[in-house]
Amino acid sequence: MSNINVNRRDFIKYIGGAAVGLGIGGAGYLSANSQVGTVTSELEQVKEELKGRGHLGYVFGAEGSIATIDLSRGKVLASSGPTWIAEAGSIDWCNHYPDANGNVWGLVRKSGQIGSTIGVNPATNELVHDVPLDGRWRIRLGETDTEGRYGYMLNGYIADKYDSEKFNASRDEFEIPYKDIDPGVIHKVDLLSGKVVDKLEVPKFCCDVAIAPDGRLWLANQLESLLTVVDTNSFTIEEHLATEYFDYGASMVTISPNNDVAFIEVNSAGNWSNAAGFKNLDPIEMVWDIQAKEMVKEFPLESGPRTSEFTPDGKYCIVRTRPASIVYDVDSLTEVTKIEIENTGHPAFSPDSSLAYIPNPGDSSVDVFEVGSFKKVDSLKLPYSPSKIIPINTNN
Repeated sequence: MSNINVNRRDFIKYIGGAAVGLGIGGAGYLSANSQVGTVTSELEQVKEELKGRGHLGYVFGAEGSIATIDLSRGKVLASSGPTWIAEAGSIDWCNHYPDANGNVWGLVRKSGQIGSTIGVNPATNELVHDVPLDGRWRIRLGETDTEGRYGYMLNGYIADKYDSEKFNASRDEFEIPYKDIDPGVIHKVDLLSGKVVDKLEVPKFCCDVAIAPDGRLWLANQLESLLTVVDTNSFTIEEHLATEYFDYGASMVTISPNNDVAFIEVNSAGNWSNAAGFKNLDPIEMVWDIQAKEMVKEFPLESGPRTSEFTPDGKYCIVRTRPASIVYDVDSLTEVTKIEIENTGHPAFSPDSSLAYIPNPGDSSVDVFEVGSFKKVDSLKLPYSPSKIIPINTNN
């Protein structure tokens, strides 16, 4: 999240400052009552009043719910659910940036391991795009660029030699040899037209995609190399990095908003897939110095890391694990504290980096922490269990 581009049928309204009467997310109910236009105009009014102060955050959760919060003031503006999204398939929502029209994108695995990427208007809950993606989909992640023009949808685990029974088997049942794993594929999608415009083969078992502040696309790989950098203009591989860690099993990568370090979640698929070829099975958080092109820190972990997120000023990075979210100081590369909440969702921050918003699925809330002390200062109750917060910039 940079300081420029950070980045329903039952209807429940919350009153929050400028958002009195705001009905964000109620399209399933509202469209039947011809009120979507009113809701959209109220959303634009709230965005206008928030200009110069900060961002809204869309909170995706159980039953296809979408809540909207003011990340500057820690206020719930609206929430609703259940929605059709609950029946759409297994969705990984792109973390940071809506498209140029304000739609949020997700990568979907449908029944039969069919892949598609969808664009959803979170203010009206309408499906704007449903873009079919070829191939058999199992491990997949997506990301959108800072301008909201292109999305990069990764099909990471491919082994076309094997039928679905062997491909989906547990390791005890059948192990796929390293030599039989195919390169991953990234589909480049024009988010405005809803069309696939290019495809790129990437390392075997590529596991994550992340946009850097300079527009480059970073990949975390389970096999072949730990990191890969893609030039998004030419849509070609620029370089492979940390190749000495090729068999460690990188699962996620996040680039600092200052473009100085990358935090890498090493959660080897040797522990959770049927792919073979891993040297390392230990959970590790690694830190890569982008300018020096070297690994500068390794944090051994007790539990496999999931995803991470930097504060907008780049001073802290929060890494999710099952038992707790771990806070690291980026300058000193030291652990600051643990936020003892199990199975937290993907976090977001206030635009001034003063507040951290941590989805707490077990309590159906978004817990608010003061950045620095990391003391809990509030809890925003929601009607459905939250899983991820996607921030949008109201200054654009």
